[in-house]
Amino acid sequence: RGVTDRVVNQLLTELDGVEGLKGVCVLAATSRPDLLDAALLRPGRLDRLIYCDFPGLDDRLEVLTALSRRSKLDDDVDLRGVAEATQGFTGADLSALLSEAQLLAVREMLDAAAAEGAKEEEEKAPVLQARHFEVIMHMARPSVTQTERKRLEAIYSKFKDSRDSGIGNTSKTRGKGKQRATLA
Repeated sequence: RGVTDRVVNQLLTELDGVEGLKGVCVLAATSRPDLLDAALLRPGRLDRLIYCDFPGLDDRLEVLTALSRRSKLDDDVDLRGVAEATQGFTGADLSALLSEAQLLAVREMLDAAAAEGAKEEEEKAPVLQARHFEVIMHMARPSVTQTERKRLEAIYSKFKDSRDSGIGNTSKTRGKGKQRATLA
């Protein structure tokens, strides 16, 4: 724990610095809130908690739309349908799903070119079709299990409850954790 302790101590020193720095905002993120040192969460340090929940249907559709912006999609691709079929997926899971669908399309394109005996290398972008997504979605699973998700929600509730009853909260912020989807 030596290195971890030194890093936490240095961060606390910077957060509690002697110089009053106005206009400085420290943002931190973790996928393991259960491992946070309690000293970091004391009032005046990292005293606001923003829970980035798993993306809902509309969030997943936004993520898929943004990620596929540079891809060629066939008219039969229904991103809303993909979003509906990927409940529990994180933004990173959706990114991996799209990458795998693209790789499948590329492999098919290369196999077709080899079968035709194409001699000239043509620069063509693969066209993603609904069947590419169907094949990949059949194999894909969310990276965070339901059990792990419940554990994370319990940790957030614990932090939120301790903040709601603690010093350093105002009536404007008490109990109002913002929620937004992320790609993490």
